[in-house]
Amino acid sequence: MTRFLDGTERGMAALIAWAMRAPARQVLLISILCLLVLIPGLTTMPVTDRDEARFAQASKQMMETGDLIDIRFQDQPRWKKPVGIYWLQAGTASLFGGVDAPIWAYRLPSAFAAWLTAMFVLWGARPLIGARGALLAAAMMATTLLLVAEGHIAKTDAALTATAAAAFGALAHIFHGQGGRGSALIFWLAIAVSILLKGPIVPVVALFALIALAWRKETRAHLGRLWLLPGLLLTVVLVAPWLIAIWHISGGAFFDEALGKDMGAKLTSGQENHWGPPGLFLALVWATAWPWAALLPSAAGWLWSQRRAGWLIFLAAWVIPFWVILEVVPTKLPHYVLPLYPALLVALAAWLVSDHAAGRWPRRFAAGLTVLPVLAGAAALIVLPLLLDRQYAAVSGDASAPGQLSLPGIALAMIALALSVVAARAVLAGQRLAHVGLGMAAAALLYAAILNFALPKMWVAFPSPRMAEMLAQYQPCASGPAFSQGYHEPSQVFLTETGIRHAEGGGVSAALASDPGALVLLEDRWAEILGDSLPSAVEREVIHYFNYNRGKMMTARLL
Repeated sequence: MTRFLDGTERGMAALIAWAMRAPARQVLLISILCLLVLIPGLTTMPVTDRDEARFAQASKQMMETGDLIDIRFQDQPRWKKPVGIYWLQAGTASLFGGVDAPIWAYRLPSAFAAWLTAMFVLWGARPLIGARGALLAAAMMATTLLLVAEGHIAKTDAALTATAAAAFGALAHIFHGQGGRGSALIFWLAIAVSILLKGPIVPVVALFALIALAWRKETRAHLGRLWLLPGLLLTVVLVAPWLIAIWHISGGAFFDEALGKDMGAKLTSGQENHWGPPGLFLALVWATAWPWAALLPSAAGWLWSQRRAGWLIFLAAWVIPFWVILEVVPTKLPHYVLPLYPALLVALAAWLVSDHAAGRWPRRFAAGLTVLPVLAGAAALIVLPLLLDRQYAAVSGDASAPGQLSLPGIALAMIALALSVVAARAVLAGQRLAHVGLGMAAAALLYAAILNFALPKMWVAFPSPRMAEMLAQYQPCASGPAFSQGYHEPSQVFLTETGIRHAEGGGVSAALASDPGALVLLEDRWAEILGDSLPSAVEREVIHYFNYNRGKMMTARLL
């Protein structure tokens, strides 16, 4: 084991030395790493509910209607977020089939944004901690669990993080004397795009960093290089046209919905049952920033000793104020902290390239936290499919149905577990580069095991594709768009048709009474509620599934 760890340490050192000879090599190395963690699962993972399917469906409707201003999900306005991500998704989907494009076409902006995030960290960390530290920071950013997860989902947050990393990198260059007009242009473009993606999040984060930089005499002199007034004008020019257009189309309702109801609800209450206590993000960081959060206790003492260094003040100003705000705000979702992770990982990379040796207990903590998430993931890949198989057999009476267990996924997870154990040995021995290399390998294999093999195999938990096949088989004989009562997941809309009707109350009874040719997908729980008011109809198909948003096994019948 000692010989293997020594060889891994030397191999990582040689790889870094090779990359340091030219910036193009560093870009190539990080790009390959991004491909290894982002490609597996991108095309095979089923459409996820509810956010991804909502975003993808709204983007699909943009292509169906040709309306690039208003945002709709079926016939309802979707005015919670600005338009940026819908433009990006509609653009990539139009290249791969248009309205018939598969879900992976809508995920491409997120995957590309994850790669861009790593690239901007590579660029932005250089003036702060040097080229070697920047390479490690970019590699850690590329393999962090939360960014990899968001890079596989067709929603806003990976793209928002890319704009945050771009603004972060531009400020790092400007206020450390290495940035000119190009850096200022990148900063203001990032601010404008981030507003079109998710409103004021990145501008607020950047504002805290600007206050800290303007407060220090050493960096205040560089403030003029930010081109404040031209930059603000450029931002207005880029953002205002759509804001004016949506204000006109919605009669101002977009701003009431996005700022008053959506953002206001997040600030005052736990919106959509997403409440969390203060300190939740700090508790979650050990998972969301895995595998690198394990190094935080090891780096903490050295970072505290550097607290007066300008580069660390900048990193702290990027992370701490907004993190505190997020902890205070009642609504909490794990991805909220992702725009802060570029600075957090740059700080960890600075410790990695330092000479500071971690104490015994921080190293033990890092070793344990390197292994435990992989162990939990590997166990989940076995236990969850077996539970699904058992529940499906109990509801359907069919014990011969194809199982949920993915043997290739389990095999990859076992290899990842073995690598994580060796990585833990490396961190105990103080071999940082070996730990980083082995940790990246373990993470890449675990991500592939879950996203590319395990989740696609769990067909019981993703019923919308089966429902779409059932409805498509009988739709030519139906008198109009199908009805669905009980199962209202957005993935069903995305995979079937925009016009599918989601009935409430006695809607299905009325539909069948007035139109016997209507195609109806009815959950058994609603059949019991409707009782005698439900007209007799021919049962065509039965489907059993686990609704993970409800946490229950369900049965629906196609009438």
